[in-house]
Amino acid sequence: MAATIRKLTLSFPQKLIREPILHNISTRFGVMFNISRANVTEEQGFLELALEGDAEALEKALEYLRSRGVTIEES
Repeated sequence: MAATIRKLTLSFPQKLIREPILHNISTRFGVMFNISRANVTEEQGFLELALEGDAEALEKALEYLRSRGVTIEES
């Protein structure tokens, strides 16, 4: 099965700044990430990245992120 790549912008609240959310989705769902831009402060986080994996794994990873309070926009 061919890998799917999704370019995304993630915004996350202060409570998630110190949580390894990208590591979590990588190990839990087997997706790879490539960060192209990031801005993380004590109040909020903003990431532009590409996620790569099979389509089902990507959907599960995005669902997990949303459930944690991450706002996701397709780029």
